[in-house]
Amino acid sequence: MPRWFILGPLLIAWSVAESAGADQPQGAGKFFEEVSHEFKSMKATRYQHKTQVDRAAGSYHYDCVGFVSYALRQSAPKAWDSVVTVCGIRKGYFPSPPLYQKFFAGLAEKPQPGWKSVEKVADLRPGDIVSWDHKTQSAVGHAVVIAGTPEHQGEGLWTVEVFDSTAAPHLNDSRPDDSRAQPVEAGGRPSGLGRGVMGLVADPKTGALIGHRWSPKAKTVISPIAAGRPTS
Repeated sequence: MPRWFILGPLLIAWSVAESAGADQPQGAGKFFEEVSHEFKSMKATRYQHKTQVDRAAGSYHYDCVGFVSYALRQSAPKAWDSVVTVCGIRKGYFPSPPLYQKFFAGLAEKPQPGWKSVEKVADLRPGDIVSWDHKTQSAVGHAVVIAGTPEHQGEGLWTVEVFDSTAAPHLNDSRPDDSRAQPVEAGGRPSGLGRGVMGLVADPKTGALIGHRWSPKAKTVISPIAAGRPTS
């Protein structure tokens, strides 16, 4: 059964099966191809801070930056090497969301091999990574992979479909109806790799990223946020 929502002029509908079998967007690169492969081929996924992946078994257990980092290592080695070098990441570790955010924010002035800076929400496309620094009692931020074309809703708000690994679903999220998504603990909500719709907030004058909404109707969070496009 397709799941629908209406927000302003925007109408979106898909079923989990349709989402899993979606075609590769035109212009999307190898990184997005890897992300799509993980989502389509996985047999089990769970949100956890320790990255444990068994490609042969279709098992993908990781958190948001574990997901992003693993996909980069698999598909964009030059981009991953730049992140490791600039952020000073030790072997066996991944950057935190704030470190990814700082890395992306610096790309405009200091370009890095394997990356392109993306400053405006309107310029985001499938395969771009967005990360933000927002400390709460349980998190220090989050990272997502853009999965669709951003749609402008007015007053600086854009809605967009994203891939991420999380235990908190977005709007029209795939995880609640996906038997592959396992809860973090018994009786909990399905978690892990999935896709859903969230809001990104742009400066009304410049169009630059300035904040996010976990879902389009949630409260706006203004915090350090930036995006990057892996190219190789």
